[in-house]
Amino acid sequence: MRKDYHDQKNHYKMYKAGKNWLFAGIGVITLASTVAMTTPNAHAAELNNDTNLSSTQKDEQKVTSATPAQQAAIDDAQKDVDQDNADITQNQKNTADEQANHDILTDQTAGKQSDVDQAQADADKANDQVDKDKSAIDDAVPTDYQDKEDAEQQAQNNTDKAQDAVNQTTTDKNQAQKDVDNASNKADQAKTAKDDAAKNKTDAQDQADAAKNKVDNTNKTTKVHHDATPVKPGTYDKGNVIDSEASLPDTLLDPKDGHTDDVAYYGSSWYVYDSKNDKSKKIDINNLTQNQINELGQYALGLINSLRKQYGLSPMIMSDNTQKMAAGDIAIRNKNGITDDHSLIGNNISQADWNKYTFDSIAGNHDGTKFAAQNLGFFFGAEDTMLAAKVSVLQMLTAMAFDDGPGNYHRQAILMNPNSVDGHNIYSDEEDVTYYFGYGHQSSGNESIFDFWKENNSNVWNGGIAVSTGSDGHSSFASELMKHQKTGYTNNGTDTIETNPAYTNAVNDYNQALAQLTSANKAYNQANDAYNNATNNLNDAKTNLANATTKLETAKSNLNDAKTKLADAKQALADVTTQYADQLAAYNQAKATLKNDQAKAKQLNQDLANAKKALADNQSSIATSEAKIAQLQDQLKDLQAKLAKDEKNLADAKAAAENNDNSDDTNTGDADIDNNDSDDTNTSDDDTNTNNSEDTSDTNNNSDSNNHSDDVVPSQSDTKDLNNTVDITENTQNNNVENTAVANNTKSSPVTQNVVYKTNNQTVTPAQVAASTFNQSQLPQTGENQQNGKMSIIGLIGLALSSLGLAKLFGRKHV
Repeated sequence: MRKDYHDQKNHYKMYKAGKNWLFAGIGVITLASTVAMTTPNAHAAELNNDTNLSSTQKDEQKVTSATPAQQAAIDDAQKDVDQDNADITQNQKNTADEQANHDILTDQTAGKQSDVDQAQADADKANDQVDKDKSAIDDAVPTDYQDKEDAEQQAQNNTDKAQDAVNQTTTDKNQAQKDVDNASNKADQAKTAKDDAAKNKTDAQDQADAAKNKVDNTNKTTKVHHDATPVKPGTYDKGNVIDSEASLPDTLLDPKDGHTDDVAYYGSSWYVYDSKNDKSKKIDINNLTQNQINELGQYALGLINSLRKQYGLSPMIMSDNTQKMAAGDIAIRNKNGITDDHSLIGNNISQADWNKYTFDSIAGNHDGTKFAAQNLGFFFGAEDTMLAAKVSVLQMLTAMAFDDGPGNYHRQAILMNPNSVDGHNIYSDEEDVTYYFGYGHQSSGNESIFDFWKENNSNVWNGGIAVSTGSDGHSSFASELMKHQKTGYTNNGTDTIETNPAYTNAVNDYNQALAQLTSANKAYNQANDAYNNATNNLNDAKTNLANATTKLETAKSNLNDAKTKLADAKQALADVTTQYADQLAAYNQAKATLKNDQAKAKQLNQDLANAKKALADNQSSIATSEAKIAQLQDQLKDLQAKLAKDEKNLADAKAAAENNDNSDDTNTGDADIDNNDSDDTNTSDDDTNTNNSEDTSDTNNNSDSNNHSDDVVPSQSDTKDLNNTVDITENTQNNNVENTAVANNTKSSPVTQNVVYKTNNQTVTPAQVAASTFNQSQLPQTGENQQNGKMSIIGLIGLALSSLGLAKLFGRKHV
């Protein structure tokens, strides 16, 4: 048998009561169909309002064999179904309310249309009357009177316009005069501000010139004297810091720290050099110039003589020639490779070389003068300024004088004193002796050479032979040594060339004056621009005043002309009024009538507009209501679909719980009774159930929709399980399932409590199956259903089968 493309497969649960198998779904559907077919003119608000099970029925649906988890799932599914039913009920209520509102609006439409029609008739009548009044005026007006009246009115209008023009131009002229006055005041203020700015600019320029002159006449640098602040020796372990020439000592002082007999005196640190404030000249300690050597020698001479002075001894003499002999000593040492030993004549230095490089470099005859002693000191090699080198010389001589170890030979060489001064002294000479000192630097060993010579003034001799002396009591050679003597170093403080504070202040004052001049120039430029703008504005205001004055004179002239013409028009109207005195009364009456009728027509036209608007608002409200009803109907479809899904979930949950019971009364198999897969299928051309039948009595082409062959009812010998489902093919053309409602008498039927249906393999509820039997061809405004009020043969057959089904199922126990 060919299936129509609208066919759907429905599954109905079979139930076993005792030994009998029943098809509960068939009875319910057929009964619902019968009720629907015999209930014409059903209102939209009455549809689908009984799809819910009562609370009593829901309690009866609980399965006693369900596990806690299964019961929880059943309860949750039941809550979803209850909520869906509540939502559908609310939707139906909203739809009914809106349909009622729609009906009210529809009822009001006729009245509002009637109002429009009446208002239109009244307005048309009034407008016609106005036209008649105008025609009456045209008939009543005297000859030439209207022209004279219009001319008089036009002349009056022209006079009024001329007067308005005079008033406006007078106002404009007065305003222009105020603008001139204001612009003049602003120009005066701008002129004052400009003059003040010009004076400030001149004053600032004078101050800048004066400051510049002061800078030009102030020395950039000045000599600053720094008083001497020589430090005293520190301790052996922690020396006092020398960081400037002002703090450089010029006297040898005893540290008195108990280290006077140490051998390793070069390890002492009574003085420590710091370059923090050192502004002395840079030097190369390995390549000193002769002037730098002489400066170090003079510093050593001052220290040596300060020590001798402490003991009442005469100062040693240093001169250019003593320095020359010391340089000769360095040359001999370099020649012989002597770096860390004394110059020993006859040992490491020959007498001939000594004489050649020292004495002979001064004069050929050196009778009366002898080489007395020599001290050696060493630089560290890191001295890079003259101050650093002098601190090293200070450290050398302090160690030689106060930390010389046993014998104190370096100290004795410095003092050369008689035994009575410092005890035993190998260099002592009780006679009148003059001592000479020379300093040299040997770069190969980084050594300082301290050479001492002496002359015996009381008995100048040479190999025991008396030497002649000059008037000064000295030998001729000693006299050479005394030429161009050098003074020892004395720290009288230092003078430094520094930036002149007065120059710095003058420069700062000049920069400040320049800044003030820049500010004054800027202020002047701004004031000048403001003055120029104010002057331009004043000129523009004066031009506007002149133009306004001209316009006022023109307006006054036009007013005089208009008044003359008005007087002429009034006289002409008076003349014609006298001429047509009799006709004017009727003319004036016609004008008064026109004025009244125009007022009435205006009001009636406004009433017409209001009526049309009220009708349009009503029609708009109807359209809005219809859209809302359509929206609610779409929402109902969605809610019904959700209800079907949730009821399937509920049925599945209960079925799962029912499967826990394996008694003989339960059959879980499915019986396919749609004849699609069995041998009972009738495919002959004589099959009256096929959709290809030529029977045209069914106007909806659904002749096969509710007809079921005898094959769909199983025999009592069929032993299928309680939970088996059967397939029945139904034609659901026109989507009746979505637009149907459940008959009221199906809600209380006990058959619906444990019945589950399936459509397209999805479980549906009895309410949905019952709903599928209704055709909701609902009128959009009345909500009435259009359907045949007669019960069909199919409905009668369904009612009979339903009665059988109900009779069989009524006594079935719940499992």
